[in-house]
Amino acid sequence: MDDEIRKDIFDREVIIAASRSKRPDAFRARSEKKHQCPFCPGNEKMTEKTILALPDEKNWQVRVFPNKFPVLDSPLQKWTTTGGMYKRCTPFGKHEIVVETRDHLKEYEDMDKGNLELALVALKMRYEELMKKDGINYVTIFKNKGADAGASLEHTHTQIIASSMFPEVISKEMDDGEAFFKKEKECGHCITIREELKEKKRIVAKNKHWLCITPFASVWPYQVRFLPREHYSELSEMGYDHLKSLARIYKEVFGMFAALFKDLPYNMMYHNFPRSELWHFRIELFPRLVKHAGFEFFGLNVNIKPPEQAARELRTALQ
Repeated sequence: MDDEIRKDIFDREVIIAASRSKRPDAFRARSEKKHQCPFCPGNEKMTEKTILALPDEKNWQVRVFPNKFPVLDSPLQKWTTTGGMYKRCTPFGKHEIVVETRDHLKEYEDMDKGNLELALVALKMRYEELMKKDGINYVTIFKNKGADAGASLEHTHTQIIASSMFPEVISKEMDDGEAFFKKEKECGHCITIREELKEKKRIVAKNKHWLCITPFASVWPYQVRFLPREHYSELSEMGYDHLKSLARIYKEVFGMFAALFKDLPYNMMYHNFPRSELWHFRIELFPRLVKHAGFEFFGLNVNIKPPEQAARELRTALQ
């Protein structure tokens, strides 16, 4: 079956990506497969051709290339009907991999700050470049760690998917943010930052440019949110100083998680929005410590770890 985007009678879209089933399963003993890892130095021919390498291709610390098993990868998009009520089109978009370190065994908490800063610079560069492409309406940035979080390779990496599809979650957040702004005349996350700094119960870490909290209505145990203390709507608005500060707070917070948990699986998502005073950029991290059941499929969530307790445990993890 060919990969395609499908649309039902309510105009809800889904990507059918049968080719993704061919992805490798690399979660075996580290010592058995390090030399086989396509993301390690010397194995560059095992992946697609390099798009971006920092500081340069020969001595790369960060490397970006097309995903060999993309969710979306087509230059054309034309909707056709199935002969009935449904529609389908080619899987238009781009899917890239950002390998953030040469070292197979290092995670964010182990990487030196310079390397981590380069990784964030690469994310920003690719985000900006992909957003310029015709037909692209949204660029999704996310990171999966561990088999329980959907990762198929162990070597740490982030994924970028550029698509004509606009995520329903982001659209809903934009509607909510606009409604809140009309009522309060201020960005809701700007108010949240101010109030969390006063209350201090849910602060995990902070620095000049960033605040990391456990959200008051956390959906997952130990969920954390990274918020820029200045109002930005998207990654491309931030300068190098903000990326350096983000690297520092990443090192601190991921160090806390490493001290509390061994090989914690997680999903991390970058929430970018069109530039506006209505919407505030943020990064969400969801540790995969529990499995959601049937009740949660209705959007009714149960969190067994109060966010105030989670913040306290994370703050004291490195003491």
